Amino acid sequence: MESHRELAHVVLSTCLSVQKGENVWIESWENTVDLASEIAFACLEIGASPLVTLRTENSWMRSLTEIPRSLLENLSSASRAALEQVGAFVFMLGPQNPIDWSKIPEEKRDLGNVWYTDSNRYAHEWRRIAQRHCVRMLGIEYCLATKERAQTLGLDHEEWRGTMLRGCLADQGEISRRARRVAEIIGEGRKVQVETPFGTDLGFRLGQREPVSSDSIVTKEEAAEGVVKYLPSGCVEVAPEEDSASGTVFYDVSILAQGGRRIEGLSLRFEQGKLVAYSAEHGAEIFENYLKPSQGDVDKFAFFGVGLNPGLKHGFTQDDKVLGGVTIGIGGNEDKGGKNRTPGNRHWWASITQATVKIDETVVLKQGTLLL
Repeated sequence: MESHRELAHVVLSTCLSVQKGENVWIESWENTVDLASEIAFACLEIGASPLVTLRTENSWMRSLTEIPRSLLENLSSASRAALEQVGAFVFMLGPQNPIDWSKIPEEKRDLGNVWYTDSNRYAHEWRRIAQRHCVRMLGIEYCLATKERAQTLGLDHEEWRGTMLRGCLADQGEISRRARRVAEIIGEGRKVQVETPFGTDLGFRLGQREPVSSDSIVTKEEAAEGVVKYLPSGCVEVAPEEDSASGTVFYDVSILAQGGRRIEGLSLRFEQGKLVAYSAEHGAEIFENYLKPSQGDVDKFAFFGVGLNPGLKHGFTQDDKVLGGVTIGIGGNEDKGGKNRTPGNRHWWASITQATVKIDETVVLKQGTLLL
């Protein structure tokens, strides 16, 4: 596919800055072999050397159910040797079918991590080696847009896939520039006001915490820190002062929930950072299921974000990254440097559109249009 060829060049040239003579490890699932092949060919065009490996869904699932944890947590000498010799690692997100977590023993579910985050001994050792050798790492989330997953989520497969691809092919350099500018304003800001024509009117304070930026360009410095980035990308999020939020949030976008169910017209009201009332035109019970059991800070104001990717659109699986969208979340925010604590950092979020966002005296968004 011509689009895959274009995507391969975005991955190698824009995101990873692969150079002639570098070794590039490309990890694929069965259903992503065509894309892996395009990336491998693009490596050869640059003068880089590709190594393509295959992870099969059947053996992966069977290993999680049948192989002892002590064996699964071992990073093989072959994988270790390969990681020590590559400058970049590209991995496709998968598998093709939604993961049936009920079939995986609870004590081994963290080993089903396909995001290369530091969640178990295998991932920890992987990250340690990648940091030491400054391996630039990029995951392609576009690969999750399969027919099987679309059916489970109740999405039109071709539309979802096209949206994800456009998000990957958007100008990643411009997204990165926007992310730096928005993060700078948020990092220095004190007071935020968010309003929409649909009824959102929310004020809160920023606590001088470091914003979390999402872009897809991996620098050498980030590689040395073990940072993993993804395509598509494009948002800046921060954990504000949790007890400072007062007002109403109305989510005007249909919210996609597990199993393809949706919440329509959800409204949340906060007082001193606490959720004190909520209602929904449809699907309120889905939101209630998140709140129950009420453990820790599941009902507290947690984070705020701005979307920056012009190729994406609301209604699929990347609402937090849509250009001009604003994300408001509740629950755990430990991963963003916040104070809220919930079991497993449990949290809930959704996005709103046409928002006007004012940070101190700077209007960052006006009716959904980014002004930076």
